[in-house]
Amino acid sequence: MIVVSGASGRLGRLTVEHLLQRVDAARVVVLSRTPDAVADLGVAARYADFDDAASLPSAFEGAERLLMISMGSFSGAPRGHVNAIEAAAKAGVGHVIYTSFARAGEPGQPQALIQNHKETERLLAESGLTFTALRFNQWPEMWNLVGVPALAVATGVLPSNSGDGRVGHITRDDSAAVAAAVLAQGGCEGQLLEVTGPEAVTDTDVADALAQVTGRPVRCEQVSDAELAATLSERGLPEMYIQGWTGLGTYKREGWFDVTTHAVERLTGRAPTSIADYFAAHPEALHTR
Repeated sequence: MIVVSGASGRLGRLTVEHLLQRVDAARVVVLSRTPDAVADLGVAARYADFDDAASLPSAFEGAERLLMISMGSFSGAPRGHVNAIEAAAKAGVGHVIYTSFARAGEPGQPQALIQNHKETERLLAESGLTFTALRFNQWPEMWNLVGVPALAVATGVLPSNSGDGRVGHITRDDSAAVAAAVLAQGGCEGQLLEVTGPEAVTDTDVADALAQVTGRPVRCEQVSDAELAATLSERGLPEMYIQGWTGLGTYKREGWFDVTTHAVERLTGRAPTSIADYFAAHPEALHTR
């Protein structure tokens, strides 16, 4: 039996949709804090909440493979991850596939959010469970979250504090396809897989992609961290988003996302989506509201 946690979330739902193209629905069980929200997927659903340890033994029962979709935390592995790992070990789960982040285990990793993944990978390694960490690079959906593509198309300028830093962007859909492939096929046991898009691109490349997709002139303009924060503030973004996006720019600048692998094509049999193709498929992200 294949069990997918977080099935009511975007990554979880997409993973199930890809998984059902590979295996019979009778083999799939989805987990959610709101099982009614995933009834339309056409598979068995169970209640599970990583923060509610008592809900997990029955949720994981019979799992040959389990997709453990990560929870966000700025202070090491969240208690929910600890609960899930302990419950998976007690339930005898055959193989845990964990959704991690690019270069999570490397020394000197500066991002507080990534410490969550580093610590969770350590706990998995020490648990005795067979596991695979899917270290997804940055999703291009992050651009949409702060509205920077729309700003760039509207003004003709993409403000950036990332210098020549490159990012191996991978779409959420490609990430889900990879997770589904490992769930369906098995393999990759014990691996820390860096999973990226087809190439590592700079913000100048992103500006060029926006121009290509929209037919409007867009150029990348390098600014300081403070200048980028001020620009985003003028757009009315919440302070949390301003700090987060400015911080991401510094991490790009320092090379933390500059990774490219062929994991998507190797595992799924399909080429990963380029940043230009992603924007072409999501025109709603390119216009101010």
